[in-house]
Amino acid sequence: MLPLPDISRQHKVALGFGFLALFFANNSLSAMAVPYFQMTLGLDPFWLSLVIAAPIMCAAFISQVVGRVSDRLNTKHGNRRFLLLVSGISSGVLFSAIWQVPSDASQIAILAYVLTFNFLFSVALTFLTINVKSLAFDLSRNETQRVNVMAFGSFFERLGTFAYFWLFPLAQLSLWGGVYIGIQYVGWIVGIVLIGLFSIVTAWCSATVQRNTESRTDSRQKPVNVNPIVLRNRGQTPHDVALVRDPKIKLALYLLLGLTLIKFGAISIFTSFDYYLLVYFVKHGDIATGAYWKGILSSAFALFTLIMIPIFSHLTLKLGKLKTLSIIYWLTALGALLKWFIYQPGFEWMVVIDALLGAPSWVAISVVIPSMLADLCAYERRLSGHNKVGYFVSIQNKVINFALVSTMIGAGMLLNIVGFDANAGSEQSANSIFWMRVCLAGGPLILCFVSLFLVKMYPLSDQQMALNENALVQT
Repeated sequence: MLPLPDISRQHKVALGFGFLALFFANNSLSAMAVPYFQMTLGLDPFWLSLVIAAPIMCAAFISQVVGRVSDRLNTKHGNRRFLLLVSGISSGVLFSAIWQVPSDASQIAILAYVLTFNFLFSVALTFLTINVKSLAFDLSRNETQRVNVMAFGSFFERLGTFAYFWLFPLAQLSLWGGVYIGIQYVGWIVGIVLIGLFSIVTAWCSATVQRNTESRTDSRQKPVNVNPIVLRNRGQTPHDVALVRDPKIKLALYLLLGLTLIKFGAISIFTSFDYYLLVYFVKHGDIATGAYWKGILSSAFALFTLIMIPIFSHLTLKLGKLKTLSIIYWLTALGALLKWFIYQPGFEWMVVIDALLGAPSWVAISVVIPSMLADLCAYERRLSGHNKVGYFVSIQNKVINFALVSTMIGAGMLLNIVGFDANAGSEQSANSIFWMRVCLAGGPLILCFVSLFLVKMYPLSDQQMALNENALVQT
């Protein structure tokens, strides 16, 4: 059973709709862009990945500024309602505008159009992402509650997986009168309803959210056993306050960001080949059927993740976060090895096994690691006396953006390196298919072992991260 956080029903609604809006905002673009702009309109995969990735890279550079703005407004007004409302509506409208590009325009014109509106969308989404995640941090007050809050948010976020890879098949339905019109209607549905309207609900229900009691108490009281560096910096500027100075906290933060970068970046570069193999190898170039099985894969992944969120959340509270992460990475490594045998013609039903063994990795990145980051944020706040929720969330968002950029550009470049030809259809070379299979199985396998090594290096045990007075005594 899903572990429910000890927060009000109003705030549960805010978290649920907020994480759903974030899911569709972060995942729908890539899910729709590849089959439409690349496979249907025939745009070069490298240039398409570049116009999608470049705005995300630009948005990454403003993440920490957005985090500071969010923290200041939260301190001044007691909630993040205004930024949630404005950024949510803006994100929805701008996402919808991306898909209104004329299909008969030149490739350069299409790329320029997508680049312009995707840049504006990425800026708005940065504000939305940081404020929704900061809301989750604000609502959690202790170690157990952080796990439950992240699990609750992740559960609703995963509900979106049942739908997002069906968006392009939905646009292909005959009722629209053609895929070019269908993609525009689907774009408006996602933008206005799934992003904009859901964000409005989140903003409305978060109106009474205050910084938690722990934060308010700590900001008024002199910190206990504070690092001398903190005492020497009482006259810090707002920029200095955002910095993390404790060496152990710095190392722990970098390791968590490293695990995030591996999952959202390096591993995603290789796992992006599953779509291409389903279309061009398993289904011999049939885009519609390949997209159907990709939908089956993503829906199965969502179902198994929903089942595993409460299971691994319970394990996290029982065994500790570090041990749970190790278990997850070993399961993911097994799944990576089996990808070589799963993605074969006539065995498309085995994508369910791929989803089963891959689902725990999402629990790691959406529940365990964010709860560890929230623990680290609260631990640092106890040491320094400053609330830095926006900073911690923004720097994670910055790393995720860099990871997404590396995925888009890296996947596009790697497709060209292995010899993929967007115009060849089902006539992809045997050598290209072979190297796609090697990348899909071998890349994630190696990176799982790298992740296990980073977990071993984590400098703060679960006992040290327990947020009580004894945990604050420095050695």
